Amino acid sequence: MKKIYLLFLIALNCLLLLPFNSAAAASLSGRIFLQVQDKGQAWYVYPVDAKRYYLGRPDDAYRVIRALGQGITNSDLNKIPLGYLAGSSSVPPTVQLGPDDRLVKFTWKYDGQSYYLNEIFNKSLYDQYSVMPRVLTYQQNNPPANFRDSFYAMFLTPRSGDATLDRVLIDLNKLAQSKGIAGDKLVEFMMAFVQYIPYDTSKVNNTNLPNYIYETLYRNSGVCSDKSFLAIAILRKMGYGASILDYPDNKHSAAGVSCAVSQSTSGSGYCFVETTNFFPIGVVPNSLKSGQGEVSTQFDGLFSATHLGSMEIYQKTTAKTYSGIIQTMAKVDLIKKIAQTIEEERADLNIVSLGLATARSNLDALLLRLNNYKNAGDWNNYNLLIPQYNEAANNYNDQATNYQLKIDIYNANIKEYNSLNQAFYQQY
Repeated sequence: MKKIYLLFLIALNCLLLLPFNSAAAASLSGRIFLQVQDKGQAWYVYPVDAKRYYLGRPDDAYRVIRALGQGITNSDLNKIPLGYLAGSSSVPPTVQLGPDDRLVKFTWKYDGQSYYLNEIFNKSLYDQYSVMPRVLTYQQNNPPANFRDSFYAMFLTPRSGDATLDRVLIDLNKLAQSKGIAGDKLVEFMMAFVQYIPYDTSKVNNTNLPNYIYETLYRNSGVCSDKSFLAIAILRKMGYGASILDYPDNKHSAAGVSCAVSQSTSGSGYCFVETTNFFPIGVVPNSLKSGQGEVSTQFDGLFSATHLGSMEIYQKTTAKTYSGIIQTMAKVDLIKKIAQTIEEERADLNIVSLGLATARSNLDALLLRLNNYKNAGDWNNYNLLIPQYNEAANNYNDQATNYQLKIDIYNANIKEYNSLNQAFYQQY
């Protein structure tokens, strides 16, 4: 198809209403012309042999193109610069990657849709960050007021002149605006971007120190602290209060976004943001595996972090508050309500099933008696038992209909529960 498109593009740009002769062959090479003096017939002049080829009907033209076209290979396609897909990528068609550039493709999900964003990072800047200090130093007679706060501030502070995160946020905002995402949902969208950055398992159980934010973006990977720094920096640039929530008993860190104290994690004034995996804002993973939050089908206690041990809060800022936690809590209540209904329906189905089995046994017993009377030729007792059998049959059918109705309702609730569960953790 690409060959056809290119060939006819030439034709549209270079259409000639001239008669053809051998002297004109060289000047018409590679072009399509119309022979106006002969019913406007279309011809193509092949550059290799300078001969004209009659295009005729569309099928004729297609055969000529197939026969004379050079084709295209993957090697040829790779020479075409990366393009811009509106609403999804930030790399314009005019941008060429330099020898020191790295193209990183971020992918994530939010609200039932998949997103991706291409960003260019510079290795020289990455190398500059790689030699920056990762140990807090201070004058002996002037220690910081809070060691942990000062240590975390190192990694939250970009190098002078580094506006990379601003650029990424501009692109993320453009993408969100194209989808009508704003307000609390924009916060969730931004946090999903961070949550879907791959977890760096190579840093688990070793002595590696935290990444600077640029390093996390450049590598497109990080552990809980690395990704929490990125989340907090984004929240602050969005104008939201943020903090680092540390759980030293489990060696785990999370981001916190300002929210109402009554809805916050442990009454801290911040809603928990798990960054190692996708979790709705405010939801705390029931368990951690190698430092990464694990999704569970257990919906009790999702907003409690007591199982993670003592909580320490650092780098606290106050500004706009996130209120989407209200909708998240409502979703959890609905899922729990449906789960409770399913349990009650399952118990009811067991009772109805037993009653149906009893009714079936009674019906089978009556049928056996009828067959015995029939085989013995005892038509008097046979006829006397028929009304009782019909009543038992009607009773069984009524119970079977009721049982099937309950089964249908039960299955519908199971389907809704599974759908809500999958949507809650974006497991589709």
